[in-house]
Formats: sequence, structure tokens, C-alpha cells
Amino acid sequence: MSNKFTKVICFMVAVILILTLSFLVSCKAGPVAGETAGGGEATETEKTVESGETTVESGETTAAGEESEAVKKLREEVEYNWQPAEPDKWNITTSYKKDPPYTIALSTNHMAVTWMDIYKAEMVDELEGYGDAIKEFIHVDAGGDIPAQIANIEDLISRKVDAIIIDPASPTALVPAVEKAYDAGIVTIVNKSGINTDKYTAFQNNDEVQFGQLGAQWLVDQLGGKGIVLGLRGIPGYGVEIERWTGGQSVFSQNPDIELYAEYAEWSYDKAKEVSKALIAAHPDFVGIWSEGGQMSRAMVDALVEAGLNPADYPHASEDDNGYCKQVLKYGINSCATGKPVWLSRLAVRAAMDALRGVYVQKYVVVPSPFYGPDDIASIVNPEVSDLSWLTTTLSDEEINEMFKGK
Repeated sequence: MSNKFTKVICFMVAVILILTLSFLVSCKAGPVAGETAGGGEATETEKTVESGETTVESGETTAAGEESEAVKKLREEVEYNWQPAEPDKWNITTSYKKDPPYTIALSTNHMAVTWMDIYKAEMVDELEGYGDAIKEFIHVDAGGDIPAQIANIEDLISRKVDAIIIDPASPTALVPAVEKAYDAGIVTIVNKSGINTDKYTAFQNNDEVQFGQLGAQWLVDQLGGKGIVLGLRGIPGYGVEIERWTGGQSVFSQNPDIELYAEYAEWSYDKAKEVSKALIAAHPDFVGIWSEGGQMSRAMVDALVEAGLNPADYPHASEDDNGYCKQVLKYGINSCATGKPVWLSRLAVRAAMDALRGVYVQKYVVVPSPFYGPDDIASIVNPEVSDLSWLTTTLSDEEINEMFKGK
């Protein structure tokens, strides 16, 4: 074989080897960008992006920050409804932050109702959970006197307590005192009754207008929208009373065939007994009862019995006083009971302690008023507990009975 022919053969073999090697390398590298191995269009996860960007996988974005179609679709399927934070609903409390132990004060309008005894007991129980972080708990009551409560708050300010929990006797008259405490840098918690200012650290209450509406609407429905109704109101000028009355009137005013005759009985059994007797005598043709308080309803029921009337003959919208609810079962009264959670005092303590530790607190909290129809009352009344208890308490039966022993 000639030398020239040998060179040609070697050249051809080399070409074949180069072509074969190129083919193998291209197969290993995969399809051309934008195409699948079968020649079709690549899927989202198979595509590669140009230099400087990452491979697009579900849940990722390109380096340029553009969201992939796969991610957009995922968000649509999840239906994530993001809402921005609303700073005005929260109080940034870093200015209050200080080291324990703390002195916590409670200023009340009046302690004449047993609900208030439990309210305070729930507060003390909550404070005890903070152990040594509490140096002292101070309680001052105004006995229903507005000037006395103003003086009490000013005294607490001068004593430089760390926090004051205030149950204002009036939504207007107490404004200067509440604002003075707030301006003094004291954690100021308004609890269980309204105030006409927003200069406080936090506020908690149930919806008192709703309270009045729920009972009034239930009663109107029971009476078919007509007839004379006897009403028992709370303390004149007190925020809770104003709001419950407003709620009730919003319903009664829409029913012109309802005639409501109401008197203040100050949430007192004794006062309500006198008022009830007078109302029964003045309006003997009444067909229903609307009451802003359970203790007043107990007095009304007793007044009906003493007058020789059957309490079961009169639908009665009232409150979740345990003694009244026992009467409902005893006499078979068609009744509803709306509640004011007695554990509201615990919310006040938690807000005060959070603020003192620099934890943001929700500035304005209004919880729904619990509502119990006739069947509900039968299931939640507590025959083993004192008549002076209330159905929303978190205290044990033993604690409640010990509290009201002999009363």
C-alpha cells in the first residue's frame, strides 16, 4: 500500500472520530434552549434563563425579580388576601417600658353590683399570675360619685403608679382626669365603660349598643311588635346605661305599636323592687319586660309574684345574672339573657402589663355581647352557685360561693 493512500485512510478515520465525539457531546448536553429533547417547546421548569439569571422553578423568581407565570398561578389558587398593618389600631408602647415590679391601680365608679365584685376578683386572680412582677395593687372606688372618682384618679397620678385601670362613671365628665393620667406618662387603660377621648393606652369593652339591641329585638319578636313593655334602666349618665338604652331604642323606635315605660333602677335589687311595683301598678296592661340588668330583673320577678301575677305570662329580656336565670327555670319564664363578660378585667390587666414591658397593645377592643335564648339559659344556669354570680365568670364554683358566703 502506497504511503499516499495510507495518509488518506488515516485522515478519514480521524474525521469520523471527531464527528462521533461531537455527536456524543451534543446528546449529553441536552436540547437546545427553548426546545425539549423531542423537538417541542420546553415547559416552564425545563427552560433555562439567559446568563445571569437562575433556572425558573415553581415558587421561584428570576434574578431580575420578575414573578413567573407558575408563581402567579399558585398565588391565585391559594387566594391569599394580604392586608397591610394598620398602625392606628395599635399603640406602640416602647415609651412605657420599664423594669418590674409594678404598681397597678384600679379606679371604679361603684361596687354596688355583685358583677363588680367578681370583676375585681377576676382582676386580682389575673394579677397573681404575674407573681413578683406586681409590687402592689391599689383599688379605689367612688361610690357612684363623679367628683370622687376624679379626685381618686388625680391622687393615683400624684402617687406615680405605673398603670391605672379606669371604669369611668361618665363618658364626658371623666375625660380630663383620664387625659391627665395619659399625659403624665402612666399606662392608662379604660375598661368596661366608654369615654369621649382617645387619649388612653388601651380600651376594652363589650358592645353595649348590641346588648340593648339583642334583648329588644328578641322581645319585639315575642310580642309580635305590639303592646306595653315595662323597662328597667341602670345608672343615669353612666356610659353602659347610655349605650344599652340607645341600642334598645334603636329597635323599639322602629316598632310604633310598642309602648315602653321605663324607669331608672340603678342596677340595684332594692331600688328595682320599688320601681317594679310602681310600674306594675301604673301600667297593669303590660305584656312584656325589658331590663338592662339581671339583679333588677330578679326584683321585677319577685314584685310580680307579690302582686299575684304569674311571671311566665310576660316575655322578659334581661341579663345573665345567675339568680335571675334560676328564676327563669323555676317559673318557666320565656326569657333571653344578654351578657357583659365579667372577664373584661383580665383584658385590662394584660394590656397594662404588655405596655409596661414594651409590647404593642391593641388600642381599641370591643367584644360581642354573649346572647342566650330560653334553651341556652336552661343549659348554662348553675344551680350549685350563688344567685349573686354571673354566667360569664371564669372563677370556680368554690371561689364564687366563698366570695358570697352569707349574702
